[in-house]
Amino acid sequence: MTISQILEELQTGMHGTEGGTIRLRPGQGLTAADWERLEAVVVRVGVAHRMHLDPFATEPLGTAEVHKRLPSNALVAALHSTEPGVFRAALRIHNDNELLLDHQTGQHVQGMVVVEAARQMFLAVTERYYVAPERRGGYYFVINSMKTTFENFLFPLAAEIEYRVTEAAVGDPTRLRFAAEIGVHQGGRRCALTEVSFTAFESELIEGKEHRRATDAVSHESRLHAGVGAGA
Repeated sequence: MTISQILEELQTGMHGTEGGTIRLRPGQGLTAADWERLEAVVVRVGVAHRMHLDPFATEPLGTAEVHKRLPSNALVAALHSTEPGVFRAALRIHNDNELLLDHQTGQHVQGMVVVEAARQMFLAVTERYYVAPERRGGYYFVINSMKTTFENFLFPLAAEIEYRVTEAAVGDPTRLRFAAEIGVHQGGRRCALTEVSFTAFESELIEGKEHRRATDAVSHESRLHAGVGAGA
């Protein structure tokens, strides 16, 4: 049910004070404020004794860890390490997430959300567990390869992200190289598996190279539009 549906039912008296226990669990798209509002309405209409709300999931990670500007676009929450090289987190999808605003098909969550969640997961794990505190925020991440296999539909319910490091070359702090497998699980099944390899460069190393490549691209485009041709 959507939050608006259950609020309407409560406010119109559909759920009376008599009857069995009702347990409400938060799905995707809700905020802590939504859950607090629902709890307040449950108390106000007098059904708190039979309508129980599960605790609200942890808020998403900070935007710096997932390299986003808006909190609504962060997809990873409750990140923690379970054993060396293995990390878990909750998938948290905000109702105003950028990937949902102009793409809605059926009841499932579209695949690009899974791909972006995998990207945010490798950023957050690297920043938190493999970068020295004084160097955090000072790396430029470059994806070398990324492959996602979709195995089952993902629905807007609770889901977990599992991150397994398969390769880590961290001897040179100016250039950290990783390979990892990132699975998204829901309802006892894996919904998708992303295999990724990436490099984290110290920003000073890559910014100059990127700028030179950008300059070359602009020069090439300018020559083409001037009628000189690509080979000039």
